[in-house]
Amino acid sequence: MLNIFKQYLLGKKVIIKVLSSSFLALPVNLLVSFITLRYIDPYYMGVWAAMTIFETYANFLRLGIVNGMNRELPFALGTGEQEKAIGYAQTTFAFNLFATVIIWIIASLIMYNFELNSTYIACIMVSIGRITLNYYITYVAGTFRTTDNFNKLSNIQFVLIVSHLLFSGLIFIYGFNGYLAMQLLQTLLNAVLLHLYRPFRVLPKFNSKAFVALFKTGMPLFVTSYLVSIIDTIPKLFIIRFGNETMLGLYTPVLIIITAFSLLPNTLGAYYYPKLSYAFGKQNDPVEIWKMMKKVYLVSLLVIFPMILPGYFILPEVIAFFPKYKESLPLMQAALFIGPFILSKLGNLLNVVLKKVNFMGYYVALNGVFQIASINTLFLFTDMSVLEIAIWSQVITSALVYMCSLLINRKVVNLMTEQNLDKIVKL
Repeated sequence: MLNIFKQYLLGKKVIIKVLSSSFLALPVNLLVSFITLRYIDPYYMGVWAAMTIFETYANFLRLGIVNGMNRELPFALGTGEQEKAIGYAQTTFAFNLFATVIIWIIASLIMYNFELNSTYIACIMVSIGRITLNYYITYVAGTFRTTDNFNKLSNIQFVLIVSHLLFSGLIFIYGFNGYLAMQLLQTLLNAVLLHLYRPFRVLPKFNSKAFVALFKTGMPLFVTSYLVSIIDTIPKLFIIRFGNETMLGLYTPVLIIITAFSLLPNTLGAYYYPKLSYAFGKQNDPVEIWKMMKKVYLVSLLVIFPMILPGYFILPEVIAFFPKYKESLPLMQAALFIGPFILSKLGNLLNVVLKKVNFMGYYVALNGVFQIASINTLFLFTDMSVLEIAIWSQVITSALVYMCSLLINRKVVNLMTEQNLDKIVKL
């Protein structure tokens, strides 16, 4: 029995390594967040949080080309079409360079036409730098597919964990400017490491036929993921509309907790997405894809759920070290209840792999309806504060989307299985 278990662990060595990097990143991210909250005023964190909304909207320029590559490249490799896969990578690379030029033009126009103070200008410059670097990061990361690739990717994550801790020292020296420098340097290092270990060493080369194929596949995937990311900004926009930068800054600890919870499912999703696409391209079996997805749900739930209760009672002790953010305590405790339902972020993964555009639409619509309905209901029918409304609307939305996602995923698999059986019968 022991030997069998040992062989099983050896077979799962890479995914264990990937998960280990996530587990190690969590305490480091929290430590850096604690340093940030200790030394930076809520107003400045509110300004930066506003810039992250801009970063989300700037992803529109990708037009789904990277999304198309993330799906079609491993699928092409699964069907043995190596040349087509390389063409997808080259075209995506070329298009990303074009998008980079456009985003810098837009940023220049914004800074030229609006009177902004030095804090906002510094945030915009760093934000634009991160956006353009992330264009390249998402492209290269999407080309990692094999077990060996992911082994290298996990090594990169370990380096980034150490660098994150080291770069946080800039906060002690330069305060908020040091925080901005840390954000830019961390993103730059990620881009450099991914470039050095990229599995597809190709030059940018635009191919119109490949572009059309990527656009057709990627646009529905992009629209769904982009709209979900826009929906996620609604609580922030609500705070800005009915509050101010300082209130948005007080919401920062909540965003830190949500980000920490999201780390594991995001890591699992990034690991399994190309593998699921490859497996579907090779086997064309939706049931096997569903079985793999259920494992992702189960592992994430087993890891996240035990954190909730201890976290609730530890937070009052933790917030004592950050007196500037003491008003954030009840919000942080409420944010813990998102934990068990954070897997709702993976709810559309199966639909994307199976290219079920209509069900992708259902997922997005549910996200939007639940988020808007919950925030408006709490605003109109309760006496909660602006910040309380923002967090509890997210808890409600996550819970409802989580339950609906499971039902939708199962429905998709059942439909595809029935369709495959009908084809066999007709033959």
